[in-house]
Amino acid sequence: MQKDIFISYKNDGSGNQFATRLCADLESFGYSVYFNSNEKRADSFPDRLKDAVSNCTDFILVVSKGCIEQLIANKEIDWVREEILTARKAEKHIIPILLENADFPSNANVMPEELRFLPHIDAIRFPEQYLKSPFSELTTTLFSKNDGQLSYRYTYNENSNYNITERFRSRLNEAENGDVEAMYEVALISYYGMSTINEDTADRDFERAIYWLRKVADSDHDLRFHALNLIARMYYQGHIPDEPQSYEKAFKYHLLASEKCVASVSGVAFMKRIGVGCEFDFEGILEYYKHLIHSGDSMAVMAQARFLTSYGKYNEALELFESMETVSPEAEYQIGLLYKSGAVFDPPKPDYIQAAYYFRNAAEENHLQAAFEYAMMCFRPTGKFKKNFKDAEKYFTIAADGGIAEAQYMLGCMYNSGHVTKDKQKAIFYFEKARSQGHSLSAFELSLIYQQSAFKNYEQAFNCASLAASHGMAEGEFILGNLLFWGRGCQSDINKALEMYTKAYDHGLYNALIMKNQVLDLKKNLN
Repeated sequence: MQKDIFISYKNDGSGNQFATRLCADLESFGYSVYFNSNEKRADSFPDRLKDAVSNCTDFILVVSKGCIEQLIANKEIDWVREEILTARKAEKHIIPILLENADFPSNANVMPEELRFLPHIDAIRFPEQYLKSPFSELTTTLFSKNDGQLSYRYTYNENSNYNITERFRSRLNEAENGDVEAMYEVALISYYGMSTINEDTADRDFERAIYWLRKVADSDHDLRFHALNLIARMYYQGHIPDEPQSYEKAFKYHLLASEKCVASVSGVAFMKRIGVGCEFDFEGILEYYKHLIHSGDSMAVMAQARFLTSYGKYNEALELFESMETVSPEAEYQIGLLYKSGAVFDPPKPDYIQAAYYFRNAAEENHLQAAFEYAMMCFRPTGKFKKNFKDAEKYFTIAADGGIAEAQYMLGCMYNSGHVTKDKQKAIFYFEKARSQGHSLSAFELSLIYQQSAFKNYEQAFNCASLAASHGMAEGEFILGNLLFWGRGCQSDINKALEMYTKAYDHGLYNALIMKNQVLDLKKNLN
């Protein structure tokens, strides 16, 4: 497959880390990039890399100090040299990027003859720990977004064949006459901000939503379980009017809904995992993960695998790290992983207190992954280690500001849900940072926020929902279907909307069935 850019680098730590960040930034600006950090660089130069170099437009060479030394040494096996020579032979546009402490020799003759052309190419110098320009940083903090044509930014309803307001009025009348399905649809429209009666805006109406959700929950209709799920989510986010945010009530309603609602099964497992609204319950969490797996939720397998990665045998590695005269932040991070996995005991037994000690030490030395690990332990306490949302916020910030997308997402969630302080602007800031790295969950959260009146930008909501949907996220597909159906922030396309609703329903989101059926009815009437 042809790519715009091929990134060549020496896998020596600094080269690989720089290339990883560069690839993410280039892709966030819309370039297609060939970059495979998992390539096993040994033995002969493979044909797939030769083809990738030959088919690119630009060839970027990340020049670290180690890369220069390796090229001069002219070792028999050197993939970077082979990539450079392939690019040269194919007459590609070669762009050397010089990292700190790296430079081509002033005398090109010290290099192998076939590489002496390199020092004569204009190079760009970057610091290894480069940051985006101040202007780029500014643009990430703006709520206004430069999205190209901007023609659909404030478009509310471009679909001439379907009027959501009329539908809302009709279903509201049916709900008031006792139709449970209409009650749930009215609650759904209100909860997601699909429409209001009198205003040309899509603000979420939580007061109306909770009123009808409680009506459905009190019925004997199977929809009551899905209503209970949404009530649980509203308590968790603090969206119940005139009632305080309550994790305990959120857990209670998730527990009730979990009898027939897979989404609440996941909610119960999550809340048990972090010990919010309930006590931490190791065995109980495993049971809920098993329930999710049996229900066909493929992501639950990964979640359970991550939950159980605490077990392993790596005593030899621990001894090597502790034998170092000066324990580096990376070594402390690795020791922390070993304690977290329980590898220091036979039989294995995780020691989260010790793990947290080493993670925190490494984090204080600005080890980003260690900061993230420590923050996760504070957010999702395990064993005798206690929950501490304040520390979670502090160390997620270290990791997030260092560019770790998952930390940016977690920090955004904390500000969005008010685990320490509810701050929508900070939530948007960190969700946007993660979204720029392709983080689908952050994109989904933004797709909801950008439909609120305070931050209204339907075109941006469409872009975010598109990213979430592209990763197979059911609610992202549902939101994208809504925007496509009404032509909100985009050109109305009921066929694409139907495709998104179908995917969302196939991926387990019951709410999508209601809209899918409406599209099918509309298409039947149009034909």
